Amino acid sequence: MAEKFMTENKPIVALGELLVDLIPGKEGMLIEDAGPVIKTASGSAGIFACAVSLLGGNGAFIGKLGRDKLSQMVLKTLQAQGVDTGGISYSEEGQLGLAFLEYTAEGRNYQYYRKNSVGSRLKPEDLDEKYIASAWGVHFPGMLLELNETMRESCYQLIKLAKKNNVYLSFDPNIRTELTENAEALDRLRYVVSQADIVSPTLEEAQILTQCSEIKDVIRELHNMGPEVVAITRDKDGAVISKGGSVAVAEGINEKAIDPTGAGDTFAAALCVGLKEQFPLDKLALFCNCAGTLAVKNHGAIGMAIPDRKETENYMRRAVCAVKIYDEQTLQRQI
Repeated sequence: MAEKFMTENKPIVALGELLVDLIPGKEGMLIEDAGPVIKTASGSAGIFACAVSLLGGNGAFIGKLGRDKLSQMVLKTLQAQGVDTGGISYSEEGQLGLAFLEYTAEGRNYQYYRKNSVGSRLKPEDLDEKYIASAWGVHFPGMLLELNETMRESCYQLIKLAKKNNVYLSFDPNIRTELTENAEALDRLRYVVSQADIVSPTLEEAQILTQCSEIKDVIRELHNMGPEVVAITRDKDGAVISKGGSVAVAEGINEKAIDPTGAGDTFAAALCVGLKEQFPLDKLALFCNCAGTLAVKNHGAIGMAIPDRKETENYMRRAVCAVKIYDEQTLQRQI
C-alpha cells in the first residue's frame, strides 16, 4: 500500500449533493420561528472537499448544479475555499436543495426541502473518467446510496472508474438511523465497504456494519471486509486508526461541542490528506482527531467551522490529546 500512497500533487475528489444550510441567526431560534437565518453552502461531500483544500490537500468535487442563484452561491463558495469544480455538471432545470437547522437541548435537527433537487439528479454518464483517473483518491458518503436510483448508480460508477484507474476509494458510511433495519440498504453499505481502501465510520456505524460490539473485533471485521485503512471516530472519546497491522488510539479532547455539523467529513478529509502525505500513524491519528474536534467548535461548516492546516497544526502542538500505538495482538488487551 505504501507504493500507492504517493505525495504527488493529485486531487482528492468528493462526489455528492451540494445543499444550502439555513442556520438560525439568533440563539434558541427554532425552524418554526420567524427570524434571521444564516445562508451557507453545505452537503457532506462538499464539506469534505472544502476540508481537504483547507487542510493542505487539493480538494475537488463531482456533482450537479443548476442555473439558479443558490447554485451560483454554492459554486462560488467552493471555489473560494480552493476546491476544483471541474467535475461539476449543470442542468437547465431544477434548483438546489435546502436544509433548515435548529439547535435544541436534545441536539441538532434538520428539515429538508430537497425532493427532486438538481444535486440529486447526478447520473453515471455525468462522471468524467479522465477527471477521476487524475485523482489520488475519491470519496463519497453512504447516504447517497439511498437518495435515488440514479445517484446510487453514479456512486457505483465512481467505484468502477476508481478501481479501473488505480485510484483510492474512501468511504464514510454515514448511516441514517432509519436505515438500520433495512437489510437491503445495509447490504449496499457493506458492498461499498468491501470495495473501499479507506473507511471512516463512527463506532456505532462500525458496530452496525460488522455486528460486533468490541472495538477490537469491529476493526478486525472491517479489515476482513476489504479496507486497508480503518478509522473509527468515537465522539468525545477520540479516534482509532488501523493500518498495516498497527493501531493508533487517540484520546478524546476536552472541548465543548457547539455543532457537530461536518465533524465526520472533516475527519475523513484529514485522513485522506494525511495518508496522501504519508504521515506516520501517530501523527495521522492526532491530525485527524484535532481537525475533527476543531470542526465542532462553531455553528455551521463551510466558511464557518472547518479548520485550516495552520489552525490544526497549532492545535496539535498544544498536546491536546495523547496517541498510543499498538500492534493487533496488544490491542486485544488494551481496548
